[in-house]
Amino acid sequence: MPKPHNKLRGSYRNIVKILKGATPDAVFAGEAWYREANQVAQSVGEMAGYTDLKALQVGAGIIAALSPQMGWGMNVTIAILLVKEGTRKATLPNHTKAVKILEGEEPLKVLGGEKVTAFYLAIVEPYNDSTEIVIDRHAIAVYLGRAPKGDRELSMVDSPKVRNRIRGAYLKVALDYNINHHLLQSITWNAWRMESKTESLGLVKNWKDYEVS
Repeated sequence: MPKPHNKLRGSYRNIVKILKGATPDAVFAGEAWYREANQVAQSVGEMAGYTDLKALQVGAGIIAALSPQMGWGMNVTIAILLVKEGTRKATLPNHTKAVKILEGEEPLKVLGGEKVTAFYLAIVEPYNDSTEIVIDRHAIAVYLGRAPKGDRELSMVDSPKVRNRIRGAYLKVALDYNINHHLLQSITWNAWRMESKTESLGLVKNWKDYEVS
């Protein structure tokens, strides 16, 4: 019987197919995604009373801490609610991490977990070629060429062997097409979403409404 990590099979070719088939709208959205997420994080950190790089790190850390099982719009919304009102809308462990970061603790010492740490770093430095790829359910779907079949398949991605296969596939495409891996991922995320008509990965349109006056 095949081991669980051998049952989840995707391909470099699936990523290439989505990238090459991306519409102009998907490419535009993908090119803007992390850049604008960086701006959102900066604004969230400023709401919390921080400035400059510290504001960016705090905002990105809070967003990353609250991100598991959250769509982007809800992720930003609950981050803002936490900063402005102290409201908890996430699980207690994730909320506790976000509060620690809000109080000034170093995000990389608080977050834990490969995916949320990678997400944090990608928001802080969107064009850094050396930071880790964010392997979430959307990236997994692109790699598989289909949506993961429930929590069971998603749980297989916790296997280091599976994550390394997915990571390697994205890095190969990024190298072959001379594109930053975060940009590759955000373009294919948006292309996949548009093609499969899944939930929007678009940015929160009114996030500037929350900027510090």
